[in-house]
Amino acid sequence: MITIRILIFLIFSIVSVSPKVFSADSNYYQQKLYTILPDKAAHHENLGVYVKSLTTGKTLIKYNYKMPFIPASNNKVITSFAALNLLGKSYRYKTSFYSGGEITNGLVYGGLYVKASGDPTIDLERLESIVTDFSDKGIKEIKGNIYLDDTIFDGLEYGKGWKDDWRGDYYCPPIGSFTLNYNTIDIKITPTSVGKPARIEIFPEAFRVKIVNNADTSKHSSMLSARLDKKDEYLTVSGRINYRSSGQRFTISINDPTEYFANVFSHLLKAHGIKFDGKVLRGKIPKWANEFYSSDSEPLYDIITDFHKDSINIIGEALIKTIGAKFGKEPGTWEKGTRVVLDYLKSIGIDEDIKYVDGSGLSKYNHVSPYTIVSVLSNAYSSKLFSKEFISSLPIGGVDGTLKKRFRESDLRGKIIAKTGYLNGVRALSGFVNTNSGDVLAFSIISNGLGWKAKAFQNDLLRLLVDCCKK
Repeated sequence: MITIRILIFLIFSIVSVSPKVFSADSNYYQQKLYTILPDKAAHHENLGVYVKSLTTGKTLIKYNYKMPFIPASNNKVITSFAALNLLGKSYRYKTSFYSGGEITNGLVYGGLYVKASGDPTIDLERLESIVTDFSDKGIKEIKGNIYLDDTIFDGLEYGKGWKDDWRGDYYCPPIGSFTLNYNTIDIKITPTSVGKPARIEIFPEAFRVKIVNNADTSKHSSMLSARLDKKDEYLTVSGRINYRSSGQRFTISINDPTEYFANVFSHLLKAHGIKFDGKVLRGKIPKWANEFYSSDSEPLYDIITDFHKDSINIIGEALIKTIGAKFGKEPGTWEKGTRVVLDYLKSIGIDEDIKYVDGSGLSKYNHVSPYTIVSVLSNAYSSKLFSKEFISSLPIGGVDGTLKKRFRESDLRGKIIAKTGYLNGVRALSGFVNTNSGDVLAFSIISNGLGWKAKAFQNDLLRLLVDCCKK
């Protein structure tokens, strides 16, 4: 994290002068746009571009710039900007643990209650550290049941416009008040002997599930699939794996976030010697329960970094429902959260025609213009509260995140800091360019239906902009 922030500081502080620097005359860049514009974009309204200098305030390029497009993961820019403003960059999720009665001689009487806060960042390591802390505090047994309070969010687990055939894929997990490992499991499949069943391992190992192994070791090329049943009780692995394979590992999502958390948590307790013979149930925290332990997430600015760098969809949806719960009335919902975000944008003058239905951009019902995205980026860049944190959270071209393998050339590496966006038929890229003359540009390039040419156009345009702008 420190290394990345130092790099960002250098990118935006050091002026690197290049002998090849074009004038900042916006007419030049507007005309130059048409020389690299794909023919398909010139004849169809499937591409929008907006570029603005944050040093001079001048618009360099505008092309269908106020037309609404499906933004894909560029929606994350709006979500994170709103969350940093509304929740604050130091906001932390808090997961709380209560006893239903007294804790005496290591015995938790009256059962154990766990209150979810919607924290999307709890992973196995953190959950295990919680259980270890319990053991270190001398807790030996839970007398009664474990109750999980998942009422902070509503029970709707999939967003508007999310495709049914995405369910089970790692990038489209169910959204719940409880989250563990982004609500996914890892599966490793390795060969044995030809004609024999493959070996299957599941991570986290504490997740108890019955395995239906229909995967064989074969001389043929590997072809595998894995699915959990709706109750997450059975994992069926089918297909074949080549006998020479070193193994295949892939990630799938679970179906019930609360039950998944319960499954792993209860088994971790037993693995750490904490006796528990009761049931794990859903239930609200009673007024008489006593909070004896809590676990906080990292601050929001760190969460936003993971959100942007690796484009983790579940974080965006948790943020939207959290905003809905904080500024509306529990439970948090997509409808409440998106309404609060849109009202906030309107209050700061970003009042274009926006359709904003989820926090990650998975839905094709989202519609936003390049102009709006640049307006958000401009406000984030000038923020006195979180400018550095926001900028450093974005992928850096040729360095990290979803841009690690792009813009690796020496004359581009580290100069493009942007959020990618991808859905079937959608290609988007929005962020900042640090030019050779020391200017900083905010840009948004969104295409719907341009196909593979969109990426080539992005590369050509950004290469051109790096050599901007002679003052």
